[in-house]
Amino acid sequence: MNRKKVYTEMASNNNDCNGIKKDIEFYNGNENKIESVYFNKAMVLLEALPYIKEYFEKTVVVKIGGAMMEDDEIMQGVLDDIILMKYVGIRVILIHGGGKQITQLMNEKKIEVEFVDGLRVTSKESIDVVRMVLMGSINSKIVALLNKHGNEAIGVSGNDGNFIKCRKKYYKKAGIEIDLGYVGEITEIDSSFIKNILSGDYIPVIATLGTDGIGNFYNINADTCASEIAISVNAKKLILLTDVDGIAGTGGKNSADTGCLEKKLISSLSSVKCEEMIKSGEIEAGMIPKVKACIAALVGGVERAYILNGTTPHSILVEIFTDKGIGTMITV
Repeated sequence: MNRKKVYTEMASNNNDCNGIKKDIEFYNGNENKIESVYFNKAMVLLEALPYIKEYFEKTVVVKIGGAMMEDDEIMQGVLDDIILMKYVGIRVILIHGGGKQITQLMNEKKIEVEFVDGLRVTSKESIDVVRMVLMGSINSKIVALLNKHGNEAIGVSGNDGNFIKCRKKYYKKAGIEIDLGYVGEITEIDSSFIKNILSGDYIPVIATLGTDGIGNFYNINADTCASEIAISVNAKKLILLTDVDGIAGTGGKNSADTGCLEKKLISSLSSVKCEEMIKSGEIEAGMIPKVKACIAALVGGVERAYILNGTTPHSILVEIFTDKGIGTMITV
């Protein structure tokens, strides 16, 4: 209970008839209602205690993207959750994409937008747009929102200190090699660069650009980049935030309206089943690189990987600090 508030409310009644301050103060009679609310909050904190202990001084990599990037209120809510994670002792690394904003600016500049299985084809002209959006707009905005809480975050891209080295990526589909342009495949990550930021008690906010060391910039898929960074720093958990609740699959029950198999949110999915669903087309488009990123992280030693809805309030906190299942967990 906020005693200062109670004292303020009582101030006018806290003097005797001569205006002399009394040595005793009384509650105002509404404390039972107030205390029940705060007791409930205390119970929530106690329930979270085992998870706070489990994640204390552990590293969690969070990738944000999608619709939340365009809504300041949703974005601030997610970032506030990340600040809370930092203050209970979790080392958070934040990775961001910017696909929708990049597409929007490319359309404004009349640059062709093309995707192959969720991977953006990036021409020489469009890599300049990618750099402009990721570093000039999104990264600086995220850092500014985090720093509303104090000096909490530092914004970087893979070009800073050359800490993300990459080469040109070629993508194979149906046995055919596809040139994706200035899309990078990570060859090396200098994890000490990231760890130095963490050791300075900052949250690294990483824009997914890389360099080949000879002056070329490359656009790196944000899900893939988050996975590789999680592996490089031995993260305990990888969380990919998106616009949907997770991966949906047929639940084996026909819909009364359509007679077709209903799609239901999948709580847990093995990597083998993921590959089957990609081949069958159940997992498609932008969900493909997310699922593949989770599988790669698990194979690389990350303990757990999740796909969550970032527009659901406090989805990260529910996932980390409670037993409640939310989103889809990918397993080996």
